[in-house]
Amino acid sequence: MKKIGMLTIGQTPRDDLIPGLMDILGPGYEIIEAGALDGHTIDDVNRIDLNPDHYILVSRMRDGTEIKITKKYVIPLLQEQLDRLEDLGVRLTVVMCTGKFPQFRSRGLVVTPSEVLKGVIAGSLKEGKLAVVYPTEEQMPYADSDFGGEGATIYADTVSPYEADDVKGLLDRLVKEDPDLVFLNCFGFPYSIKKQVQDATGKPTIHSSALIARVIKELSN
Repeated sequence: MKKIGMLTIGQTPRDDLIPGLMDILGPGYEIIEAGALDGHTIDDVNRIDLNPDHYILVSRMRDGTEIKITKKYVIPLLQEQLDRLEDLGVRLTVVMCTGKFPQFRSRGLVVTPSEVLKGVIAGSLKEGKLAVVYPTEEQMPYADSDFGGEGATIYADTVSPYEADDVKGLLDRLVKEDPDLVFLNCFGFPYSIKKQVQDATGKPTIHSSALIARVIKELSN
């Protein structure tokens, strides 16, 4: 049984994500989860200073409550949880977030999806329009600097992955913008949103967690 560490910026278990990842990985894998906010209460989270300069991230609590935190706050907590995973024998861990993260101290491999996803996007669309869908509007100003290129134009939009009450509005806006490629830029987006986007736009759509699950499978074989 191959051990894979799943390191979330929120709380575990992630019953909304793990089943879909296991569908891609198939049999023979043991997923060991750890969350930066495991042991936190909602009151602890509500006291976090949401300074936009510290990069706002979106995740969820164990009960499904959507929360906002900052990358600055969770990085040391992620390192603590990574150490714990590796003490359990894990040597391949994925950070379940598409934000940028530093190099973690590790005894094995730690996959930070941001670089993988950007590589796929850059290799797939050198000219044309890329639609980047974020989980919160605070991240949208980074779209051009993160994904823009000489031949690519960027359209940024947002919808909550956990309380997605405006999916119809998102679909209408994407159809109007007519992008060449859509990128769902959050691990928390359910696969159903990818299908809705593809059905509405007819365009290729990158679902972050599904793509990274395939990378993890390759690295673990």
